[in-house]
Amino acid sequence: MSIIKNYTLIGLLFLSSLCFAQVNNKLMLNKTDIKDISANNTVSVTSYEKGGNHYVYAGGFGDVDIFSLNKEGKLKPIGTQELYLKKGPARGMIADKIEGSDFLFVANKYGNAIEVFKILTDGLLERVSITEDTDSTYLGTAITLQVVHMKTSSYLFAGGLEETPGLSCFQINGDGKLTHIQSIKDNDKIHTDGIIGMFTHKINGNTFLYTGGFHDNGVSSFKVYENGTFKNINNIDDNETDRYLTGAYPVTGVKLGRNHYIIVGHRHHKYYKRAGFIKNTDFVYHGDGVSIFKINKKGELLPHFVLKNDENTKLSGQTRIEILSVNKREAVLAVATRDDASIQLCKLNKKGILQPLSYCETGFSIYYGLKSHQIGDNHFLIAGSNSFDFKKLVTYKVSNETH
Repeated sequence: MSIIKNYTLIGLLFLSSLCFAQVNNKLMLNKTDIKDISANNTVSVTSYEKGGNHYVYAGGFGDVDIFSLNKEGKLKPIGTQELYLKKGPARGMIADKIEGSDFLFVANKYGNAIEVFKILTDGLLERVSITEDTDSTYLGTAITLQVVHMKTSSYLFAGGLEETPGLSCFQINGDGKLTHIQSIKDNDKIHTDGIIGMFTHKINGNTFLYTGGFHDNGVSSFKVYENGTFKNINNIDDNETDRYLTGAYPVTGVKLGRNHYIIVGHRHHKYYKRAGFIKNTDFVYHGDGVSIFKINKKGELLPHFVLKNDENTKLSGQTRIEILSVNKREAVLAVATRDDASIQLCKLNKKGILQPLSYCETGFSIYYGLKSHQIGDNHFLIAGSNSFDFKKLVTYKVSNETH
């Protein structure tokens, strides 16, 4: 009976993934594969190319699942990796090269720690360091990580949902170990209470970091110095009219021509039903939207444009925004939603205007678990669900044709 139920679920999944164009555009998502995961759900996905091979790392409640990915978008399970204290879930996973070595950085949410793994030749992982929370850092309920490369060193910024929130920076050593550089405590000015999204821009030789505050409803910019220290530049708060930053969640960015943009999504606090999770329940709901900020030479955030959700878009409860492709004129991005259970494709032009292209009703909710990956000329999205009833990883190819 369980086998029949499993095949029925897969059949329903393929049938329920419906894609719709919103403009005179043929850019759509076509499912290429679906594979089981060992973890109970997926709340973080990242990918990495090493030695010409492509690997996918999916994290949730349980072990990190490891797959290879081929040019047709097919996944092959190759292993799993247990987390420190068997806690998790794995959040904010990011892979990068540091001093010639390849590492996977994992925020162990309920382990209150950052784990660093060396990515081996076959894509499997070897733990090289564990950095636990202290009284001077903000790694409790760790959620989000961001690697920042400077001229001579690389740094890892960390934030999350700690009850006493803030932002911490660590130098990444060549062996993958972390050295604490600076931490700042959240206050009424900056937006570091509940960092679920971060991004960096380099402008005229300066490096700027951008954070979204889920609980304090806004975005902040910071200047990062060569030694890893950082200071606040400016902050944008939510309002009840033309800003959509309550529950600020995914943060990403692009450079188009000479223009630098930050893209911020949100999952409004009204969608959270669990008692006690939302700190300030005196909120106003006036819709959902994806916000575009233009960045000036000082690294400051300037409100620029909002794509508002309506009956023709799927933007309710945005939890992840992935950049699919960028050229000098435009960027194509994917917005994953938990409450619409969809992936919305959009185009951002060099003037900073965001336009919906098409959407795919996935048939499962997405809570942070989305990653874009390119193999040759093929662009893919890798998606998983927060639902404990799903336990699968799905790949989509971005295509001009539908099947």
